[in-house]
Amino acid sequence: MRPRNAPKESLNSNSVPDDDDDDFEATPTNFTPTRPVPRRKTVVPKSKKGNKENRPRSSILHDGQTLKVQERANINSRDMLERQRQRLSHCISHSSCHIVHYLTNLTQGSQSYLWQRQSLNTPVLSIIRDLKIQRTYHGFSRRATAATWHPAHPSVAAVGSKGGDIIVWNHETQGNKPAVFIEGIGPGGSIQAIKFTERDGCRALTASIDGTVTRHDFHTGTTDQILKISHSETRDHWFTSLDLSVSGDLVAVGDNFGYVTLLSSEGQLQVWKERLHKMKVTHIEFCPRMPWCLVTASVDRSLKVWDVRNMKTANTFLYSHLHDKPINSAHFSRVDGSRLLTTDQHSEIRVYSCPSFTHSITIPHPHRHFQHLTPIKATWHPLRDIIVVGRYPDPLFPHSSECSSPYSADKKPFSGKPQGGREARTIDLYDGVTGQLLHQLSDPASANKIVSLNLFNPSGDTLLSAAGIGVWVWKPKFKQEPSANKKSDKGKANHNSHSDDSSSSSDDDDDDDTKGAALKRKRSSADKKKTESWMKFMVKK
Repeated sequence: MRPRNAPKESLNSNSVPDDDDDDFEATPTNFTPTRPVPRRKTVVPKSKKGNKENRPRSSILHDGQTLKVQERANINSRDMLERQRQRLSHCISHSSCHIVHYLTNLTQGSQSYLWQRQSLNTPVLSIIRDLKIQRTYHGFSRRATAATWHPAHPSVAAVGSKGGDIIVWNHETQGNKPAVFIEGIGPGGSIQAIKFTERDGCRALTASIDGTVTRHDFHTGTTDQILKISHSETRDHWFTSLDLSVSGDLVAVGDNFGYVTLLSSEGQLQVWKERLHKMKVTHIEFCPRMPWCLVTASVDRSLKVWDVRNMKTANTFLYSHLHDKPINSAHFSRVDGSRLLTTDQHSEIRVYSCPSFTHSITIPHPHRHFQHLTPIKATWHPLRDIIVVGRYPDPLFPHSSECSSPYSADKKPFSGKPQGGREARTIDLYDGVTGQLLHQLSDPASANKIVSLNLFNPSGDTLLSAAGIGVWVWKPKFKQEPSANKKSDKGKANHNSHSDDSSSSSDDDDDDDTKGAALKRKRSSADKKKTESWMKFMVKK
């Protein structure tokens, strides 16, 4: 160390500290302590009102009261807005399914997708609630086994029976008497499937137990067998299901041995045939969304999805699902084909999501199989994903049939149990997404009937049902009023005519036998004219 009295070493250009670095300039070291600089007091500029400590106490209290008054005003305004919001939310409830309420809540950003679906279901369900039986047909000798609607004419339907009889029925112009009736062969001629052709509206294909796939021409009255099983006289081999492709060029047919046959719509070319299931193929259907997609259901409890472009063996399926019971049907959604609906032979309705075909929901529903009963099959509504299916009450069924939806006809929860404690045999409608029971249809004309077949027409305002030998057409009430008004107008016109008996042409139920016979003759001639006009109508199509 340097002595205290030693002189300071002056720093020159040649003296460099030990920690010299090329990137930093050398700085001199100063050992003399610096003198502390006094800290200046910061002066805040005075406001126009002066400092608070120099103001009178009364002024301070006045400002505090002003702040409290402002805080109370803010709190009151917030409370008022909250009460107003609650009042508005009470007026337009989020649980409301009204379409106007939904749009109002949607603009405010407070509406969920679930209520959107229910809002769109509301107009469809309002029509379903008003459905009543308008037309009936009891001309079959054996129970109805298959039914279909015309794809282009919503009022034309075709129904086949266990005896092989077929009717083509325009319920709007032909009343309760179909214009076309094709007599079957009786026992052993059951119609298992029927389908109108897309290209020609007056033709239909049928698959029968007699071992034939037949094309019927309702205009000429001719039939043509496009596919027939050899040695069908033994009646141990027959066709059970049928469907047309979206383009109408390909026909898929299933039989009771599990074979599926693909052939042209004219029957001139058999494209492919292979055994895809171990037991009977109960249903076969093309997907309207994916024309190459084909689904098959079988008694072996399996549901399989196929690509018709790559069908080689029984193991080349795309997806396969096993059910607990045999499967009666498998229908694609008629809205967009994004869902697949299956019905088993006991108490399960399943919905699968397409195109992944993952299991979405399972709806418990009593519809058990019985030998002398047409298998119950659930189908879709054409406008919304609503399921319609007939109920076969089961005392051992563990689930309740109560409807917790506000869509029942009397605006109250529908218990499904009439007076006497026995469960009603109704037609049930379910939400295909949530599985909720929406409504249950019943009518005095269909009381104590197990409705096996239910199918909505393409416009969604008419329901075709079949139970035993009876076939019914359900329509809303408001569609019956115009026809009644027309009849009353005709009755008034005939009353003012120059006929001697003014009431002979009226439609009253109190007419005597003579008037009734005259009315029947007039109706028969009118039916003939309607038949001829319907045939011309189909030929134009």
